Amino acid sequence: MAALAGAVGPGARWAELAGRERFQMLATGAAMALNVSCWFVGISHLGAALPTVISICCAPVIVALVSVLRGYERFGLRLLAGLLLALVGVLLLVMPAAGWGPLAPGHAAGLAWSFGSAFCYAMVVLGNARMPARVPAVTASAWGMTVAALCMLAIAWPGGITWPADGAQWLGVGYTGVVTTSVAYLAFAWGARRLSPTAAVVGTLIEPLVAAVLAAALLAQPMAPRQWAGALLLAGAMLLLVRRGKPTPAD
Repeated sequence: MAALAGAVGPGARWAELAGRERFQMLATGAAMALNVSCWFVGISHLGAALPTVISICCAPVIVALVSVLRGYERFGLRLLAGLLLALVGVLLLVMPAAGWGPLAPGHAAGLAWSFGSAFCYAMVVLGNARMPARVPAVTASAWGMTVAALCMLAIAWPGGITWPADGAQWLGVGYTGVVTTSVAYLAFAWGARRLSPTAAVVGTLIEPLVAAVLAAALLAQPMAPRQWAGALLLAGAMLLLVRRGKPTPAD
């Protein structure tokens, strides 16, 4: 993949990049690995629902705050309204029907890991949104995912790695790695350059909406009226934020 990064797409090659540009690509990949790792640790403490909500819903707030403070975006009513609609919409989509219930033991540690996941997710968004224009999205994605894979290997290796046992499992691993990870991340990296950082991260909030719709269509798990309301709020949020305009050029 590293070889692909230096060979695919027009633009500067690795040797031609400044130290700051190299660091940005590598740090974005490391943040991607840490985002997933923190999320899984949070799940081990709290279960899946609460860490997912924290990671998904807090990232847009972090991105918006950093973007406004750094001058990437201007604060305004449209930004505020879009963020509020997005956060409420995602909460309605992923909230269990029976409510959250009591937190498991070790919930403080779980919350800390979940907020760490949200922070790393926000860094991935900002890293892609502010990537220099002369670095192609394919190149940046290839280098970032190479670093992410190496980081995940370093995290998983001490505990032992379990390999797929048959062809079906290898097919599932291949599909997850190529389609839902590599292709999806490349599409995100390409889109993040053409939207404001906040619009880019709110766009990824469509993930719980797609999951809910697919669960209803494929797994006979119909969406509740609350979830449909959340879907409408999320769609309105994305419309508000995507129409706010293009981001300022990267340095």
